[in-house]
Amino acid sequence: MDIWRRESALARTTAAWGLASVGAGLVTAARTQDPWWRSFAHQTAGWGAVDLGIAALGTRLQDRRMRRLSDAYAPAAQEAERVTLRRVLLVNTAADVGYVALGVVLARDSRPRVAGAGVAIVIQGSFLLVHDSLHAIGARPTV
Repeated sequence: MDIWRRESALARTTAAWGLASVGAGLVTAARTQDPWWRSFAHQTAGWGAVDLGIAALGTRLQDRRMRRLSDAYAPAAQEAERVTLRRVLLVNTAADVGYVALGVVLARDSRPRVAGAGVAIVIQGSFLLVHDSLHAIGARPTV
């Protein structure tokens, strides 16, 4: 397993989701005055922008780490990067569970703006939970 390719795939998927979220959020916000939908749309677009930033930063940091290594494809370098990536993804997965739980609480609120934002958080958190979990599984040691 080439860990650098896995990280690139992770960044591409995150960027694609972020771009789709920004687009869907902005289009939805522009087409409605309903407070629930506007809140949902703004939350969706905001998370998408964060995802785009994370993907861009992750790519830059990966490039920098690779340049600093004498051989980024040496087994020891690959293993060190795999361990770090897996640790980060497992922490992210735990945070994703928290996002979904928070979103569920907010989605049940009687105020439309809060509920709309909550549903958007549940969707974002659910995507990230699956995304981060699958990449963490893919980054486990091969025996």
